Amino acid sequence: MNKKIWMRICLCCSIFGMYCQYQVKITELPDPQQYLVINASITPDYGTVSVSYSLTQLTPLGGYIFPLPPTSSAYVTDSHGNNYYFNTDGRIDATFKGQIGETYQLFVEADGQQYISEKETMRECPKIDSLTATFYPESFRSPEDDLYYGFDVYANFTDVANTENFYQWDWVHYQRTESCGLERIGEQNYKVPCTPYDCWGIYENNKVIVQSDRLRDGVAIAHKVHRVPFVTPSPRYYLKVEQRAISPRVFEYLKSQEVQNQNTGSIFDIPAQTRFSPNISNQNNPDEDILGAFNVFSSKSKIIIIDRTQVINGIRAKAQPNLLPWHPDPLKQADCVESATRTQKRPEGWVD
Repeated sequence: MNKKIWMRICLCCSIFGMYCQYQVKITELPDPQQYLVINASITPDYGTVSVSYSLTQLTPLGGYIFPLPPTSSAYVTDSHGNNYYFNTDGRIDATFKGQIGETYQLFVEADGQQYISEKETMRECPKIDSLTATFYPESFRSPEDDLYYGFDVYANFTDVANTENFYQWDWVHYQRTESCGLERIGEQNYKVPCTPYDCWGIYENNKVIVQSDRLRDGVAIAHKVHRVPFVTPSPRYYLKVEQRAISPRVFEYLKSQEVQNQNTGSIFDIPAQTRFSPNISNQNNPDEDILGAFNVFSSKSKIIIIDRTQVINGIRAKAQPNLLPWHPDPLKQADCVESATRTQKRPEGWVD
């Protein structure tokens, strides 16, 4: 595994916050370069800054070792000279409220080095007029694949006329979680029900989805954001889509990543032309390669709930098998622990 390939693995894991525990076959540990990773978002609803180092080591079994973060501090300045200070651990600060039309600049100190962003202006995002789900089979898949039959979800909106616009989409899917634990008895694993009953799994988008309005100024646009499998037992599929208006620099940066991911489909094959930060640099060493971006955006969200109990063209949803039995003790329960992947908070607009 050469140095370039190792750098690409670090890049993918660091930028997208992936939990990298892939098993890889190696004959010797590589000698990778470590990169500073700065990701920051400024929005009308919150601000967040994350400062860390890229992955640099493998365990003997191929698991990644996460390095300690640098000693760091960060603040954002607006066009009026007001400073807003943030923690650098990625926590969302909902007390910060960005303003559409305002210009922001990020300043970070990390292990004694000074970093600065380009100035980015928050653009107004058009509302999502509707989310539509179009059902059809994907013939390139095996009929045994859960996504062979499914729904393509499109965000439909009207582009802001007479200005060059750049869009990014994100989504989150919630699904009720009935089992919050496993217990092995003899040779059999048993599911343990959640307490409280109201517990949801959180499934987030891990792809880059962007588009510009070039050649489509001021017209209605429909952009695919997700494919929903036509499977049960979950009768309804909850999806919340966020549409963002982003800056030209961040768009070009994300677009290059979107193309690379589509072309390779693997974090181990990211092309060598992968770009570093489009708008953050070391003030004293402009040649330093930095991962991440300063993303200033406004957004609009909409929810769609897809009924998977319907019969479409004589086709019923594929039934997923229940592979594990419930625990034989009816009083046995496992806590629904609040985390990045599980919550007790009822999702907005949830329908039982």
